[in-house]
Amino acid sequence: MKTKLTPELSYIIGLWSKRRTVEGIGIIGYPEAQEVFVKEVLSQNLTPSDKMLTDADKVYFYHSRYRKFFQQVEEDKLERYKYLNEYAASYLAGVFDAVGGITERGVVYLNRFNSIDEVLLLRLGFPVKKSEGKLLIGRPKAFLLFIKNYTKLFTTHPVMETLKKKGRR
Repeated sequence: MKTKLTPELSYIIGLWSKRRTVEGIGIIGYPEAQEVFVKEVLSQNLTPSDKMLTDADKVYFYHSRYRKFFQQVEEDKLERYKYLNEYAASYLAGVFDAVGGITERGVVYLNRFNSIDEVLLLRLGFPVKKSEGKLLIGRPKAFLLFIKNYTKLFTTHPVMETLKKKGRR
């Protein structure tokens, strides 16, 4: 059975791409992200719950077909996520949940970025600027509106709450 890309898999791939573990398919980092990763992996039936492995600060599972698929999607992400659709929104929400943040002043940023991430955001219409090791995303409200239905860790953030009240203009 061939694996097909879905918005749900795009989210997992975005999360995995920035916090990947050396072994298997997994993420390293803070517990909230690990919980979301496990929940999403299990809800997509990528592996049974008894096959999920945990270590000091990481969670992962082994599956060679999915690992190859995830790597292929990551290599081709400029082509796969070139349109403003739910696939790109899911992927960027996963990346944002993995390494993104919102400052008190409402500045939206990504840590651990590379030039391909910059190009991807620029192609989708989100100007970027590098500052102090962070990638600041221009048009932050538009970006947050784009990913708000797909992000799992920032749904209760105060900035997201104001977006829900105002809606799209």
